[in-house]
Amino acid sequence: MLSFADTRSFGDSDERFSHCQFCGKLLVLLPDDRRGGSCFDCLTLSVAPPMRCPDCGATIPAEERGTGCSNCRWYPATD
Repeated sequence: MLSFADTRSFGDSDERFSHCQFCGKLLVLLPDDRRGGSCFDCLTLSVAPPMRCPDCGATIPAEERGTGCSNCRWYPATD
């Protein structure tokens, strides 16, 4: 386990609190928070669902959509 000090700081105390954009729970935000305005319970709602490859039908995880299918090497065409 790595142990290190958290050096992030707030510019203004009003920046610390927000509400989840999906369920409305009170959130305490940290600088460089990458949850996109959602609580941890709703975080999966803010991520795109996986898609099926149009060529081979394999499941492509949402975070790999830009790289295409690792099974058949299909790549999404850009117009």
